[in-house]
Amino acid sequence: MKRAELLIPLFAMVAAAATPVEAVDFIRQIQLIDGKTIVYDIPVSGTSGSVISKPLEGDGAVFQLYAFENENYSPWSLLDLNAGSDVHANVSLDSHLVDLDLLGIDVDLYLGSPDDDQELPRLIDEKTVGTHLPRTVVTLSSVDSYRPARTRADQLFALSIGIRGLADPADPQGGISAVDLDRAFKLYHPDLHVPYPNGAGQGSYEESIRFRRNGDFNDPEIFAMLPAARPTKAIGEETFTARVALDSSGRQVSIGSATIQIWPVCDASFEEIVADKRYTGIPGGARVVLGDLYPDSVTYAQIYKGDAELGRVGRVIASSVVSFNTYAPQNAVVPLVMGEEHFDGDGTYTIEILTTTPFNDRKPERVDHLSFELDRTLQVRGMFAGAE
Repeated sequence: MKRAELLIPLFAMVAAAATPVEAVDFIRQIQLIDGKTIVYDIPVSGTSGSVISKPLEGDGAVFQLYAFENENYSPWSLLDLNAGSDVHANVSLDSHLVDLDLLGIDVDLYLGSPDDDQELPRLIDEKTVGTHLPRTVVTLSSVDSYRPARTRADQLFALSIGIRGLADPADPQGGISAVDLDRAFKLYHPDLHVPYPNGAGQGSYEESIRFRRNGDFNDPEIFAMLPAARPTKAIGEETFTARVALDSSGRQVSIGSATIQIWPVCDASFEEIVADKRYTGIPGGARVVLGDLYPDSVTYAQIYKGDAELGRVGRVIASSVVSFNTYAPQNAVVPLVMGEEHFDGDGTYTIEILTTTPFNDRKPERVDHLSFELDRTLQVRGMFAGAE
């Protein structure tokens, strides 16, 4: 008989307590023993630490971390917690039918109140353990080494998956002989940079990869597939989940997953300065509106004499420099304060908006540009007349 020690991640608890009320949290342990559905609920207090599971019997168990956002509702009102090892199956917590279909289990649970969705617990995390389950480690990464993993909508990212414990299909003792890797997505709110609270913008892609042998597998060139009207402005996350079927019915459980955040490509627009316009003095009052700047970026404007030329190095306009090292895209409005030191006489000048990020070897990438004419020559036209 085995027990499992479950580490409760601090970030999961923080996410569960995003509202001002104090959540009442618990871990649900679900397993199938001798053909019977077994459900244990283990209360959790605090925001970190560990708890000891009930005995692990049968082929495996699913552990689910739940959090309640309503502190006035206790999931223990109808459960007998005095018998620490008692089995709780088909548990009714007043209302809201929940049909669990995991590890070959089909159990109807009633949670919360029929009139208030706030009393429903939120599933924060889920893990599957078992002596006969394969083991997988799924990793997503990009050029940006930040954690949690993130990338930009126009950039590639990499997948690696390590699989151990798959049974040989020819083994007479049987066992799980295949792992399916599925891909799902969540779109983010464009201003809050988090998934939509009502579950909108979530789904899965049709593609799935099946692995039939143990080993380490890599794909270094994956493009994001978020369903956005403008792919370069996609914002959200993608998750790759390894699943195994527990019986001939095709019921699957997750044995490993990884998620990568995808941030949009930044944009810029000029204000109070017009492309191709002829100015008789140094333009004043100009500014740049910057949107969706990458969380790790330095963005600035430079000016040089002549028409636009990609890769050319000009003079940095100091007032325009803006730097970020944070967790989500940023917006900014910067002035273009230009003086005589930025000009070499009259002629055509180009202003470029450049940004540096972990991508492109941190070399500047041009976001936008414009050219204008500076002509400060004073022309006097007159006519002389004489009298006889």
